[in-house]
Amino acid sequence: MKFLIEFIATGFFSGKLPKMPGTWGSILAAFLVYLFWSNNVALQLLIIGITFALSVVSADFVAKESGNKDPDEVVIDEILGIELTFFLLNPHGNWKLALAGLVLFRIIDIMKPFPIRLFERLPGGWGITVDDAVAGIMANILLRILGGFL
Repeated sequence: MKFLIEFIATGFFSGKLPKMPGTWGSILAAFLVYLFWSNNVALQLLIIGITFALSVVSADFVAKESGNKDPDEVVIDEILGIELTFFLLNPHGNWKLALAGLVLFRIIDIMKPFPIRLFERLPGGWGITVDDAVAGIMANILLRILGGFL
């Protein structure tokens, strides 16, 4: 069971790659979204809901197991952030949109502009997950604004 939870929390172990685990998890998610993201809103919401729940639970488990409040190898929160970056957008087959969303999300996730940092204060897996969810929503909004100019 521990293996499965770590497998989920680390984004199929992409978070265990050397250096920049959050970026590796985000790249994996952007690649999967590029290949498989559906235009079906209900399916997008279902995927986001499942990822959110898995993120809160698995991130909390790994954080407690490791004794680290926000372990670097946990990247399911970045996967959720990428999913939210592309909510109601269609990067499927559009590499420019997928790349733009990936870059915007990573910049926001790393810089953590207000109010994102506030969400890190939430307990356990909630704090690990919600800040990236908010970063994904911000990236989605910016992607829509920038898309109007491109």
